[in-house]
Amino acid sequence: MNILVTGGLGSIGHILCKRLLAEGHGVIIVDDCSVGRKEFLEKLPSAKFYECSVANFGALEKAFLENRIDGVVHLAAKHHIPYCKEHPKETTEINVGGTLNALLLMRRYKVPHIVFASTSSVYKPETRAYTEDDVIGPVNLYGASKLLCEEAVRWYGQELGFTYTILRFFNVYGTDDLVPHVIPEIVEQARKSDVIRVGNLDSKRDFIRVEDIVEAILLSLTKKEAENNVYNLGAGRALSIREVVEAIREASGKDLKIEVVESKKRPVDPPVLLADNSKIKKELGWEPRKEFDLKEVYEKTKFWPVYEV
Repeated sequence: MNILVTGGLGSIGHILCKRLLAEGHGVIIVDDCSVGRKEFLEKLPSAKFYECSVANFGALEKAFLENRIDGVVHLAAKHHIPYCKEHPKETTEINVGGTLNALLLMRRYKVPHIVFASTSSVYKPETRAYTEDDVIGPVNLYGASKLLCEEAVRWYGQELGFTYTILRFFNVYGTDDLVPHVIPEIVEQARKSDVIRVGNLDSKRDFIRVEDIVEAILLSLTKKEAENNVYNLGAGRALSIREVVEAIREASGKDLKIEVVESKKRPVDPPVLLADNSKIKKELGWEPRKEFDLKEVYEKTKFWPVYEV
């Protein structure tokens, strides 16, 4: 297949593109490089690359016009929650407008399937594991923007005749995180200091390796059962930020001290984000890695800060 990957030079995108190429697929990458890194192209020599924003309909159309596309993996989005809050117009233009552009071009060029990257932030805060049928109720702009996109993906798919798979990512981590999420931020602090400054130590999150995300995307492109379906993508375990700091302390071998900083606490912070991943395991045969090991992340991460932390 020829797969168009928006955000293909991002934290997840470049690993996905490498896997697609290794399995014999053609890859068309769209990325505006506001976060994604051109350095990744060195390991993607046969991929076609279009440097443009998904919010630019005309520029995005060129990628569709010049290639026969069999599927779209739509990863491009503004997803660092503090950044989204500070830049609501840009977030909406990229996340919502960019998704609509991709869907309209799928119709125009008769692309049959899309894998859409959504988020656990669409759910109403709970303290138990979320199932795909749980109550929707985002508490931040990022989650709200992705919820709008989910509805658009469903509606366009039903009305225009293409199929979709919606994947709700939980907290993704790996060695090439380009945004200061909690793990790369703590890793960066641990490298530079013996003091880790964090907000809420008791918040619990479901941390999932980027390689597991990539595996689920590949299954969503090839499995008939994935068509017109929604799946949670999490490891199925919730770890507190305190436990994350402990894991980084072990990985670093340093005697790290913890300092709670009030200004780092979010006004609305769901106490637990935990995936019930039984649906994707049963229907697609997907299995996440069992271990939570930050040694490789600490040693090999190429965390390139994009925003002020």
